Amino acid sequence: MKNIFLFTLAFILLTDCLSFTQNQEHSSEINSTIPELSEFHEVIYPIWHTAYPSKDIIMLKEMVSEVNEGAEKIYSALLPGILRDKKQDWDEAIKKFRSSVERYDKAAAGNEKEEMLSSAEELHSNFEMLVRIIRPVTKEVDEFHKVLYMIYHHYWPNKNKEEFNKTVDELVIRAEELNTCVLPKWAKDKTEIFGDQSQRLFNSTNKLKELKNNSENDSDIEKAIESVHSEYVALEALFDD
Repeated sequence: MKNIFLFTLAFILLTDCLSFTQNQEHSSEINSTIPELSEFHEVIYPIWHTAYPSKDIIMLKEMVSEVNEGAEKIYSALLPGILRDKKQDWDEAIKKFRSSVERYDKAAAGNEKEEMLSSAEELHSNFEMLVRIIRPVTKEVDEFHKVLYMIYHHYWPNKNKEEFNKTVDELVIRAEELNTCVLPKWAKDKTEIFGDQSQRLFNSTNKLKELKNNSENDSDIEKAIESVHSEYVALEALFDD
């Protein structure tokens, strides 16, 4: 009897350990932060908030090496798995950012004050574009996406039914939170349409939970997962323009 107890305990501990290891492995996949962008913020901040408003051309020129060093890191930055659907937008924004860095370099090598200021403005604008691409609209949208990502790319494809079942329940909670989240000021004009789309997303998520609990048909469940994914993509697309 004692041996059975010890075996059961060891099995539980091993299962928990494996689950923890898997979660650790995927933690970087669902983190939408790009460290290289965060580092470059330390460069662009004094350019935009100190040198540009005071028209300090000397300071702008002195920042050239830091701009180029930080930009090179951004060019080679890798998007985490959760941002895989942003790659095309990211690549296009990188081209514009690279062009603005080249313009900044050229302006710093010349003596045109207005061109130096204009190039700094463009550099800031294109950096903000990169940030906007990867930044979630709200924390609630980000949290929903993290859970959906694991279902869509890992638990369901790998037939990990235990994690799938638990995570679908969590997805419904995240969908409920979307219905009550507050949009940032820049997106306030989207409030009504966001509310309508988040409700559709909640309905499709709830449908997935019902099928998960009551259906043995994998095809129906897979269609429900695709429906949730499509509704989420439509939600994100509201803020593309």
